[in-house]
Amino acid sequence: MGRRPVAVSGPRLRVLCTSQPGAAHLLPMVDVLREMSRRGHQVCVASAPSMAGLTAAYGLTLAPVGLDFRVGDEPRLVPGLAAARARRERDFPYTRKVLVETLAQAALPGIVRLVDQWRPDVIVRDPVEFAGLAAAEAAGLPHLTGRENRFLPLPVWHSELGGALAALGQAAGAGELEATSLYRYLGLAPALPAFVTAATVLPDPREFGAHVAPTMRFIRPRTPRRGAGPMPGTGEMAASGPRGAVLITFGTVFDTEEDLRASAAAAMRATQRPVIWADRGRGWLDFDDVLPRCRVVVTVGGFNTIMAALRYGVPLVVIPAGADHQTNAARCSALGVGVVMEREQLSGATLRASIELVAGDPSFAARAAELAAEWASLPDADWATSQIEELAWARPGR
Repeated sequence: MGRRPVAVSGPRLRVLCTSQPGAAHLLPMVDVLREMSRRGHQVCVASAPSMAGLTAAYGLTLAPVGLDFRVGDEPRLVPGLAAARARRERDFPYTRKVLVETLAQAALPGIVRLVDQWRPDVIVRDPVEFAGLAAAEAAGLPHLTGRENRFLPLPVWHSELGGALAALGQAAGAGELEATSLYRYLGLAPALPAFVTAATVLPDPREFGAHVAPTMRFIRPRTPRRGAGPMPGTGEMAASGPRGAVLITFGTVFDTEEDLRASAAAAMRATQRPVIWADRGRGWLDFDDVLPRCRVVVTVGGFNTIMAALRYGVPLVVIPAGADHQTNAARCSALGVGVVMEREQLSGATLRASIELVAGDPSFAARAAELAAEWASLPDADWATSQIEELAWARPGR
């Protein structure tokens, strides 16, 4: 039975969500977006045309804007990034060159037009989507981040953005924007405070830090389900299979890398433990169904996967592959909730040994259980939705 509609205490709102085109970018915001819809507000997602299938699967309306790509295709769009990665350079200005000067500038005309025609009351944005910020500032709209995972202090933001955000603001008609605008109103972080602050020395402090802005609020998310039923791809083991399983998931960008898949397959052939594979080709797993049956999660270290595992007190084996993975791996290690394997050390035998270490040492599960208790203490999406309502209703002239 579905949840009953909520009687809201103010006028109905129009909520625009702006997101980069990737499941890991949109799905952490879906819980709050669908709660807004349940309360009678109108919700629209502005993202690349490639997001049509994903947004439809979760009952959301898509307004296609910007370049037609998926997260992971950035080197195709920015040759300088491809060259830097081929040379294994770590100092390429990704935020400025890719996120702002390429993707945000391309999406800005469509988002500005959408704001002008649809007239949203508030913008909920992916923290690495900057056109929504510029459009909101130009229109005088309140805005917030819906899935924070970067936690950078202002000096780092200033360094990362250079003059790109100022130029984007001018193009939107908002004047020269500064990093102080990023969290002017509110930030929502479906994350554990203890995880964010776990490690004092991080592998890439230019991209991922531990600063918690004064307007940041940590929340406890639910795993979004497609439609009203269970997620496709969970399979019989997820619904009724044995406990103590190993979940293997390499996310939505790295799931086709052969060394990861081959090593995992070899490790699982040599174990007696039940295995659940997260395979994008068979549909998305419903973590709320799967994780209660798991003993260990094997992952590349995506933020959302780690947060879901810790929500259920499941320790991890982390094999960093890119993005924020090294940072998240360092945090898992510092918290004692898992072990880290570098890809140079990866084989079927070494992966199996790491899985058995995490499964066999009760200290990993005990520490993960402590963090699951911290998750349970955080406010949920209902509370977060109320914060968005209050922010939008308080807008002058609303």
